[in-house]
Amino acid sequence: MINYFAPEKPLLLANSPKNVKGDSMDAVQKGISESLTENLNVILFGPPGTGKTYELSTYYFNKFTSKKASVSREKFLRSFVADKSWWEIIALVLLDLGKCRVSDINNHELLQLKTSLSNSTTIAQTIWGQLQSHTVESCENVKVSKKGAPLIFNKTDDKLWEVVNEELAQQAPELLEYHNTVKGFNQEAVDEIRRYEFVTFHQSFTYEDFVEGIKPNFNEGENELTYKIEDGVFKKMCLKARKDPDQNYAVFIDEINRGNISQIFGELITLIEEDKREGEENALFVTLPYSKTKFSIPNNLYIIGTMNTADRSVEALDTALRRRFSFIEMPPKPHLIKSVDKTSEGVIGGIDLAVLLKVINRRIEQLMDKDHMIGHSYFMNINTVSDLKKAFQNKILPLLQEYFYGDFGKIGLILGRGFMEDVQNGLEEDVFADYPEYDSSSLIERRVLRLKDVVKMNEEEFSSAINILLRK
Repeated sequence: MINYFAPEKPLLLANSPKNVKGDSMDAVQKGISESLTENLNVILFGPPGTGKTYELSTYYFNKFTSKKASVSREKFLRSFVADKSWWEIIALVLLDLGKCRVSDINNHELLQLKTSLSNSTTIAQTIWGQLQSHTVESCENVKVSKKGAPLIFNKTDDKLWEVVNEELAQQAPELLEYHNTVKGFNQEAVDEIRRYEFVTFHQSFTYEDFVEGIKPNFNEGENELTYKIEDGVFKKMCLKARKDPDQNYAVFIDEINRGNISQIFGELITLIEEDKREGEENALFVTLPYSKTKFSIPNNLYIIGTMNTADRSVEALDTALRRRFSFIEMPPKPHLIKSVDKTSEGVIGGIDLAVLLKVINRRIEQLMDKDHMIGHSYFMNINTVSDLKKAFQNKILPLLQEYFYGDFGKIGLILGRGFMEDVQNGLEEDVFADYPEYDSSSLIERRVLRLKDVVKMNEEEFSSAINILLRK
């Protein structure tokens, strides 16, 4: 079988990523951690249930998270303003300064940080537009007719802007909490700052969600629908990483093969190559189609994905993606199987779950390939025989039926006759309707195989079925 996941160049294993020190890791974790130094684009691939997403959430998210002592006020504020809208930042500035002019708003620390994370070249116009579109109806100094909630700003007769506190408390009370958070910043009190985003690709995920697109903007109380250009999750993270070159950032993409890669990445599929990143020898820039701004990808942004090799969408995996990513295999790890209370070394009712997993996977590999084996997670957190029966009934048997498209003969070769029910209709009665024009005698005697309802099996029947599976 051709291993189409192999990268064109050998996977370089060196030190851990910048600012990352290894903890207690198994071989796979160590391989991933080391490879992140030389490979900005990595995909973890393997059969279902091998812990790909679990690996990201429990181990690698922490690699891109700043803890208490490492968070400066500037980094905290930069992370804080990144997810806030322009009107929210303007409101926070006015809460801090009181009555002031647009120039004062523009020069404020929060507004400057928001500007640094934007590609806009018309910041002053943005401030004016946001102030006027969120002005209270009673303000006689603003004649704009199209306004949208919340209406919290006011322009005084001497041309100063302010926040109407009563309206703010009623329409956007969360801003008061934001204001207290910013004013009361204490480096030791901050829990963490995330330097990553996690997304899951699917068939409806688009370029507009990932990079940028035109999104509807319906203002409450208005009948007219307007549109605005909005940054996607990947572009936002690129802007953050560019402004903080001393730290590593990441975009984690679960089920990366389920999305339409050409559509989602668009022209950026070339820019994600390591030598095409910003600051590298062959750095490239593109003009984004909606905002018409020049864009590049910083060299401190990692793209880390997961891929289920049993998924049929793997067959259509974009060749360009395969060439630009390094692939790290995540095989089943039977040695990790333990009971819920961690007291059992994977032996339930005399059944060694690790051995059971190995036997099943060896047969699946013989009948299909290693990409369709069963992961160790199917046997994790099992504490009783009843738990094991439910795992077979709800997870393993449905998966095998999906693999073999109802070919119960092959499923029987994996599980043995203990899990199969042989229905011999012809020995009892003719089940077909009366239709003399067709000779059904051969069909009447045909044997029909079914899977047993494992949950309804008693413990003795289940143990017997397992022993048959293990050829004991």
